[in-house]
Amino acid sequence: MSSREELIGALVEEMPWYISAAVRLQVAIAHQLDMPVTDLHALGALLETGPAGASRLAELLGMTTGAVTRLVDRLERGGYVRRQPDPVDRRRVLLQLVPERVADIAEFYAPIGARWQRNIDRYSEAELEFLLEFLRQGREDSKAETARLRTDGRAHGSRRRRTSS
Repeated sequence: MSSREELIGALVEEMPWYISAAVRLQVAIAHQLDMPVTDLHALGALLETGPAGASRLAELLGMTTGAVTRLVDRLERGGYVRRQPDPVDRRRVLLQLVPERVADIAEFYAPIGARWQRNIDRYSEAELEFLLEFLRQGREDSKAETARLRTDGRAHGSRRRRTSS
């Protein structure tokens, strides 16, 4: 490809395919762990945010608190999370990841991690800085679009349906 417009077009075309392949990887790993993909996403959310209450996890996943309670029960039975009293507010319970179980899950990501490492080894420091910024900005854009859809779009688990007057 020679022109900037062709490169931009190719990038715009590739991004949803990249995201779709990543989602299919998540589904395949969840299947290997014999868990619903939503449970795997919940563990990822806790890795990203640190310990959180069930209501915060429901908000992150766009689920009802009742559905998240069942999800947390499954994760606790599987040994992936522990319910711990919040050190700031002892009335609250925080969900804490169990490091040993997270390490078990990480084994499924090791092969793709090795591939990514081989790929990024060929990039310069400036290119790596660009890639890091691109991914961080993409994550923020995805968060903003998720928030917009949850506010303006169809009702979902963590938002009450609008009533018509």
